[in-house]
Amino acid sequence: MLIGERPAKILILGEARVIHTQRWSRYFRDRGWTVRALSFPPIPAGAAAESLGWSSIPRALAIPLAVRHVRRLMARFRPDITSALFIPDYGWLAALAGARPLAVSAWGSDVLVSPEKSPLHRRRIRYVVSRADHLFADAEVLGARLEQLGARPDQITIAPLGVSESWLAAGASRRDDNPGTVTVVQSRRLEPLYQVETYIDAAAQLLRPPSPQFRFVVIGEGSRHGALVNRAHRLGLRQGLIFLPWLSEDELQKQFVAADIYVSTASSDGTSVSLLEAMAAGCFPIVTDLPGNREWITDGVNGLLFPVGDVRTLSNQLLRAATDLALRTAARERNRTIIKGRARWEDNMATVEQALAQTIEQFHRPQGTS
Repeated sequence: MLIGERPAKILILGEARVIHTQRWSRYFRDRGWTVRALSFPPIPAGAAAESLGWSSIPRALAIPLAVRHVRRLMARFRPDITSALFIPDYGWLAALAGARPLAVSAWGSDVLVSPEKSPLHRRRIRYVVSRADHLFADAEVLGARLEQLGARPDQITIAPLGVSESWLAAGASRRDDNPGTVTVVQSRRLEPLYQVETYIDAAAQLLRPPSPQFRFVVIGEGSRHGALVNRAHRLGLRQGLIFLPWLSEDELQKQFVAADIYVSTASSDGTSVSLLEAMAAGCFPIVTDLPGNREWITDGVNGLLFPVGDVRTLSNQLLRAATDLALRTAARERNRTIIKGRARWEDNMATVEQALAQTIEQFHRPQGTS
């Protein structure tokens, strides 16, 4: 995108270690924007982001202290727009720094969970929303919540992050389901929000006769890793359940294509990219009964739902899916059609880019013109 005869300039504030932030920055670089990115540490090797410092103190204290750094960079770089990813941290930092025009992105717990923690958290989110010129939400439920927090409907663009074409290509290479062992995979952060213990407890119920032969895979890292491994061992799951670290996209695709069923036990979600990846790769989804998941999954049609934390119902849904090959096969085709129509990364990011361009134009348009 050009501003006059030069490339548009965008300042991105977001967590450099999060793959969504890396993809977001890469998209705009590939599209010819001039990009500067700022992140609190740690910053992975190869990530094109500059450190904000302040890694040794709580984030709530680090953010006000980083405001001067952001202001200095904005004065030198003079971005045409600032894009802040995840409202309570980077949205708040951008708002405190006076970034304008400002676009903020809500990805789930930042507007579904954070405002309910305390009146202070709610005021912080409302403050950011009030300072934003445009807001992105990756699910309709998040868009509705942003309106409740003070955003105007015309300020909001619903744009799931989506999956790349390589996921659809990987899914197209899938072979017929193995009539023997049923492989189940989950790929979420190992943090309290995602309640992975529900998945482990369900595995413990099913990894014994007379259940079908299951194999369970946990992909991910986080503060609960040690506790979850210990839980699995206490439940006798040294066989039949394996833990894998975060994988490259190629390796993750191989795991999903080799799996029959995908599970998410999250207690809160917008549009989960992991769910979209599973749908594209042909895994049968079994996910928690949340509004964000219901935007993609119709229970008994293209997946199955279960209440948050309900081990027994998850176990029953896993048995149902494992023994109903016709349901899994029909869901696979429906889900790939859904992804092609609503969740292509390239298409959805083009929508984001267009909204940013319009926000820049509107911000600089003289008052009284249209």
